[in-house]
Amino acid sequence: MTDKFPEDVKFLYIAYTPAKADITACGIPIPLDFDKEFRDKTVVIVAIPGAFTPTCTANHIPPFVEKFTALKSAGVDAVIVLSANDPFVQSAFGKALGVTDEAFIFASDPGAEFSKSAGLSLDLPPAFGTRTARYAIIVSNGVVKYVEKDSEGVAGSGVDAVLAAL
Repeated sequence: MTDKFPEDVKFLYIAYTPAKADITACGIPIPLDFDKEFRDKTVVIVAIPGAFTPTCTANHIPPFVEKFTALKSAGVDAVIVLSANDPFVQSAFGKALGVTDEAFIFASDPGAEFSKSAGLSLDLPPAFGTRTARYAIIVSNGVVKYVEKDSEGVAGSGVDAVLAAL
């Protein structure tokens, strides 16, 4: 990945609303145009191989939720939890973790296309297919400041490593 975050990156997500707070309530997926929404902001993208999987659910994303205030205090405008899961699964994952802040977004990288283009994808057995790898990226004002991909467990993509890099 170059120092400049690629243009024309679009994810899909379902915006959280109190009216759709129930985990079984379905919203409508909408595009998340990264450049348009975050051009002049600092964003942490934290990618996971799959929502509701053991490591992602128990060890990786909950610390980001717990330390979201610390991330914001360090200058982060938004956190995007990214997965190749569809936006409905991502939305339910965010609700299951109790996330209601509109600056904490659970988005889909359809077909892991962005992750593949950045060399940050993971090929799993056919039942699971190509997924986003476990990684974190810090983008500030359109410039990539940090990229770390974990091959096992949660280390460089974890919240403490991200906070240390801010």
